[in-house]
Amino acid sequence: MKNKMFTSTSAASAANPLKDRELPSAPADGISHIEFSPKADHLIGSSWDGTVRCWDIQKQTGVTNLVCQQSHDGPILDCTWHPDGDKVFTASADKTAKLWDLSSNQAMAVAQHDAPIKSVKWIQAPGYQCLMTGSWDKTLKFWDTRQAQPVLSFQLPERCYGADVVYPLAVVITASKGVLCYRLDNQPTFYKNIDTMLNHQLRCVSICRDKNSGDPIGMALGCIEGRVAIEYPDGGQKTIGGAKDTSSFQFKCHRQTESNSSFQDIYSVHCVKFHPVHRGLFVTCGADGLFTFWDKDARVKLTQSPSQRQPLPVTSGTFSQQGDMFAYATGYDWAKGHAHANQLGSHIYIRPCDITPSTSAKGGRK
Repeated sequence: MKNKMFTSTSAASAANPLKDRELPSAPADGISHIEFSPKADHLIGSSWDGTVRCWDIQKQTGVTNLVCQQSHDGPILDCTWHPDGDKVFTASADKTAKLWDLSSNQAMAVAQHDAPIKSVKWIQAPGYQCLMTGSWDKTLKFWDTRQAQPVLSFQLPERCYGADVVYPLAVVITASKGVLCYRLDNQPTFYKNIDTMLNHQLRCVSICRDKNSGDPIGMALGCIEGRVAIEYPDGGQKTIGGAKDTSSFQFKCHRQTESNSSFQDIYSVHCVKFHPVHRGLFVTCGADGLFTFWDKDARVKLTQSPSQRQPLPVTSGTFSQQGDMFAYATGYDWAKGHAHANQLGSHIYIRPCDITPSTSAKGGRK
């Protein structure tokens, strides 16, 4: 029997040309981040409308329900799960990060900065656990959520624009193309700066793992110039996780050339995310309304969302823990200002995901 989860029950609207399953009760404003639970088929999404929401997804019946939601006093710029799957952390422009207990639907502030908090990540190390927050106040802080003050704080060269954590590595991107790496074994310590090959403002980062050991070996960086770089911080030497890396490279993506035109429209890469099972595969989501799957090791494009691209930018994307579902969020990103704002709103869709590594040799089309 066909899995109903991925079959739309109504005709495709103007905002859903791919006819994917749409989650109900989407936020009223742009969606900053979505993420699947590490323990169940739950999805969280944070928004510029100041809310964070949690949906339950039932694969077999196709039913998706809004379970609960919480709010901040300002836009929520990031959200992430606690490993137990019962708690969520949120980062807001109101300068606070909160811990949201889903079972009681209660939230409490656990971190404070002097400017909006752009990134929040949980660190689960063998000898400790803590919350990492990066802010536009140019600081990176680590918190014991039971204490009012951070246990560690690092000065950043510029405003934090994003971060990712795969123990024992944390990577933070900042304004002015800053890429900073931190070691997390024993306790968080600064490791090194990366001189990225990208020439324009960074928008997103995702750490890649060794296919066999799962150790962090590098990262994918996306920028506003329709380009992604795969960077390996240790230049062919042993990484901090012990695995061997390879050569860094970059490639163009999320660009459109209209028919009968010699000009190319270049769009921002809003999100990059690696597959949890096939660790060399990743997705990029762009302001052109497309999402594309890639094979890092073969250096090829695997597949792209159909040519009838979304009428709205894809602002975030994520894989389920088993890698069998892909969720993506659409909404206006204000790249063209108020004059181009439309009434299509923000949406979150889910579709099946069955991508597998390419059989092509390394060095194919980039």
